[in-house]
Amino acid sequence: MSQDRSIVQRVLIILSGVAFLGGTVVMGISVMTSLPSSSSAPAEEAAPAEDAQKTYLESQEAGYVAVLEREPENPVALEGLVQTRIELGKLKEALAPLEQLSAMQPDNQEYIKAIAAIYIQTEDYAGAIAPFEKLIELNPNDQELKDQLNTLRAALENGTVETPDE
Repeated sequence: MSQDRSIVQRVLIILSGVAFLGGTVVMGISVMTSLPSSSSAPAEEAAPAEDAQKTYLESQEAGYVAVLEREPENPVALEGLVQTRIELGKLKEALAPLEQLSAMQPDNQEYIKAIAAIYIQTEDYAGAIAPFEKLIELNPNDQELKDQLNTLRAALENGTVETPDE
C-alpha cells in the first residue's frame, strides 16, 4: 500500500514538473519571439497595458524572492520565480533558481532541458554542454542527444556558433 502511494506521488511529481516546464518554455519562447503587434491601436494605448503586465510580473518576482528568503528550498516558489523571470525576459536570472531546482531533483530531465535551452537562447553555447552531457548520462541510448551535443561541440571548435536542433 505504501509502495503504491509512493509510485502515485512520483508520477504526480513528474507530471507536475513536465507541465510546469512545458508551460514555462512555451511562455518563454513566445515572449522571446513575439513581435510588436500590428494592431490599429496607437502605441500610447498599448504601452500602459504592457507596463501594467510588467509591473505585475515584477511584483510576482519580488513575492517569490521574499518567500525564498524565508524558505530557500521551496520548490513552488523556485518554479514560480523561474517562470516569472522567463516571462520578464530575464533568462540569465532564471538560471540560478532553475539550477537549484535541478540540484534538488538531479534526475528531473525537464529541468536539465530547460537549463540547456536557456544557455542556448542566451547564446552561452559552452554553458549548454554540461546539461547536454547530464541528459546523455541519464539517457545513454539517445542518439539524438548525442548528435546535438556533437553538433554543439563542433560549432564551438570551428567558431561557427549555430544552435543545434532541439
